[in-house]
Amino acid sequence: MTTQDFLSLYDAKVTEYLLALTYLLLFVPMWRYVQGTISAEATAGAAARAPSVEAVIPAARPALGWFHAPAGVALHPGHTWARLGADGLVTVGLDDFAQKLVDPSRVVLPSTGDHVLQGHPALAVGDAVVTVPMVSPVDGTVAAVNTGAAERPETLRDPYGAGWLFKVRPDHFGKDQHQLRSGARAFAWLEDAAAALVGRMDPELGHVLQDGGTPIHGIARALAGEGWADLARGLLAPGRRTP
Repeated sequence: MTTQDFLSLYDAKVTEYLLALTYLLLFVPMWRYVQGTISAEATAGAAARAPSVEAVIPAARPALGWFHAPAGVALHPGHTWARLGADGLVTVGLDDFAQKLVDPSRVVLPSTGDHVLQGHPALAVGDAVVTVPMVSPVDGTVAAVNTGAAERPETLRDPYGAGWLFKVRPDHFGKDQHQLRSGARAFAWLEDAAAALVGRMDPELGHVLQDGGTPIHGIARALAGEGWADLARGLLAPGRRTP
């Protein structure tokens, strides 16, 4: 082999080496680019397939705050309330939901000495033609009756105050309390009642709300007209929300 042949072979090897090095230098960024594109597409696809945070976590239902119950008052599922007094008697009335739902112009009360049972009809509210039965929140004997409420039903618009209906000498108030709701449970119960009304109000919602965003008195009649009593019976029945 001549010196010229050796140099030619050397030059060829050097050229091959430089080409291989160049290819390697170009291959690395190209490979990173391709991998990055694939990864981005996979991530985007996974994100598209995955449910959104809003879908996974249901939106909290906004508090309506349409109806209330003061401290010291316990609500029965039939929308009457009970409050134990210092004299040992339990005062009974309609809760705020029942009062606004019916806005009674007539109330039929039990008589002194009558025995009432928790969850059983003890009074009725309505108008001159139709009444809706309401249950007693406790067991016991009627010790007093608010005749003023019967004579002036407008007082019922103060359901936890002047609009109380009768007082009961309870048989076992401690036991009766297991079926009653107070505090946060009472608020949640009234919020459920408001939510049930919302479902019935659409599209009539605007007709039964005042400008201030609170229900008018006599919601049942505003929603159902002459059929208000059937609607009220269904919504006021213990443990039920619809007829």
